[in-house]
Amino acid sequence: MPTDKLLLEIGTEELPPGSLKQLMLSLEKNLSGQLAGAGFTFGETRSFASPRRLAVVIDDLADKQDDQQIEKRGPAVSAAYDEGGNPTQALLGFARSCGVDDPATLERLTSDKGEWVVFRGTRKGRSLQEEIEHLICNAVADLPIDRKMRWGSSRLEFVRPVHWVVLLYGSEIIPAIILGHATGRTSRGHRFMSDGECEIATASDYSATLEKASVVVDFTQRQELIRNQLIVQASLLKGNLEIDEALLEEVTALVELPCALSGSFDSAFLDIPEEALISAMKKHQRYFHLTNDKGKLLANFITVANLVSTNPDAVIAGNERVIRPRLADAAFFFERDSATTMDEKLSRLTKVVFQSELGTFFEKAERISKLAETIAAEIGVDQAACRRAGLICKADLVSDMVNEFPDLQGIMGAYYAGSDGETAVVCNAIREHYLPDYSGANLPSDKVASCVALADKLDTLAGLFAIGQLPSGSRDPFALRRQALGIIRICIENKLSLDSRACVQTALDLHGRSSSPTLIFDYILDRLANWYGEQDIDQDVFNAVRYSQSGISDLLEADHRVRSMQNFRQHEQAANLIAANKRVANILKKADLTALPPPDPALFKEASENNLADHVESTRQAFAGGHLGYEEKFLRLAQLQPHVDRYFDDVMVMADDERLKNNRLAALAELRVIFLEVADFSLLQS
Repeated sequence: MPTDKLLLEIGTEELPPGSLKQLMLSLEKNLSGQLAGAGFTFGETRSFASPRRLAVVIDDLADKQDDQQIEKRGPAVSAAYDEGGNPTQALLGFARSCGVDDPATLERLTSDKGEWVVFRGTRKGRSLQEEIEHLICNAVADLPIDRKMRWGSSRLEFVRPVHWVVLLYGSEIIPAIILGHATGRTSRGHRFMSDGECEIATASDYSATLEKASVVVDFTQRQELIRNQLIVQASLLKGNLEIDEALLEEVTALVELPCALSGSFDSAFLDIPEEALISAMKKHQRYFHLTNDKGKLLANFITVANLVSTNPDAVIAGNERVIRPRLADAAFFFERDSATTMDEKLSRLTKVVFQSELGTFFEKAERISKLAETIAAEIGVDQAACRRAGLICKADLVSDMVNEFPDLQGIMGAYYAGSDGETAVVCNAIREHYLPDYSGANLPSDKVASCVALADKLDTLAGLFAIGQLPSGSRDPFALRRQALGIIRICIENKLSLDSRACVQTALDLHGRSSSPTLIFDYILDRLANWYGEQDIDQDVFNAVRYSQSGISDLLEADHRVRSMQNFRQHEQAANLIAANKRVANILKKADLTALPPPDPALFKEASENNLADHVESTRQAFAGGHLGYEEKFLRLAQLQPHVDRYFDDVMVMADDERLKNNRLAALAELRVIFLEVADFSLLQS
């Protein structure tokens, strides 16, 4: 079957940089999925994007669908013919639907359930030219576009107005109407560095043709080109470059022909916090900053222009001119914010609403302060520092700097607190109490900051659950999933042994609301299960710990159990021990254990009963000593396995004698309690 390369390019007005890469990848995925679903074979697929275009190239695409073998079952034979053996209307109608003139040519299908008339045939594959238009339209309709636009008098919708569509199969144009435009081979080059329109001869020439028109159309190639240019400029300035990957991706989505240039600003601006300068450069101008060998900000920046200028000095001067008022604003904000104390800022939080049903940020700050102090008391941390940091950690929300640069929450609070004479540990807790602020982000660096961060997250979780504002589907406006994961990571990775279940109850009490702490803590445990899944820890291992008799309250302690269990299941005796546990659990499942008295050794009839009871007792005493780690406990339990096997070989638990049966059930119940103290082994898959 003939194959060739397909090119689809959709040319638009400037696309939103924040979603360009996702749109590019989604178009490739959607179109290849549509083609595969329609029965077209093809090879490698590649996607391209620049500010004014989305494109997909598909190699070795067949020019027609594969032929399909069809089997269509019709009426039962008993309903297909009347008593005289003549075709019924049911059979005639089925034959017509299959395009068959003579019903006698239809075949029969026999199974143990009966006999049916069946049509078997071959459906000829349709050509690519016949199918491609609606496949592309389906692919485009499924793109992840938050807000679609309409333009002119058309009712068509897309992320931005469409100006041209290229659709080539090899060197041939496939005629189609896509997003209101007739397809062709005419694309457009760089707005300023090309002659405008350019003709693409074949799908294979796409990248090269656009490159001649001053467009680097390959997103990854353009991104790496920018990265290398940034490194060169940083070397020329003898500065250290810390590339923000999100900023790099955004800049890549903003330019078609990148050209990195460096500039400078007045070093007097370095007197204000460097985070404010960096935020101003990133947010307003998409500039990259530089530091010296001591990590201090340099009065230089690197910008990426969307053209190669014949007068680069004029471009640099323009970039220096536009950043100056941005930095001046930041200096003004810092000076004005520093004129008020943290306590004055705190008092202004009484007018800032956290959530309509949960009150103001001032009330939230009071709750964080009390909860942080409670947590600090439990883990032996400076309670006064936690109380103070918790109270003023949100005060910078009323500052001009945070109002202009929301990403500086906490950071500016730490600077303002330092100016007020607060201790370094309090300032650090204010700076870090939002951490971790995204998946995989850094954690608070000390225990005081950890206490305040935990208190903030627990307060948000408890309050929103109490008023029924739970996450649903993809909707999570208060980022409760992230808050729960933050609680987990802080407790486990920062090694804080803490009764988290009790902390949830304390958080609810501080809200003055009656809600289920179990519901909230189960939500945290659900996130914990997902977190372990990402680390390749088996779900049944976590469930065995979660649903043990002791359950989970201390996340750090539970982590030790989970990881020890994961290691233990590789032990040679683990499979037999798991099987024995399941056998015990199944026997006890139907028994009323609450009505059973303790086992009476006088009723033991077999030597294996006394043997198992002795080993259960010695294991209980070893556990009670408190000196065994979890892996040692699991290995000690594994040593019970041969005694359990011997017991089941020798003893009929469900004896006819009621007293004997109940005594044996009680003995097994004591055995199961020993296991359930650490984990429910019966939940493990052997």
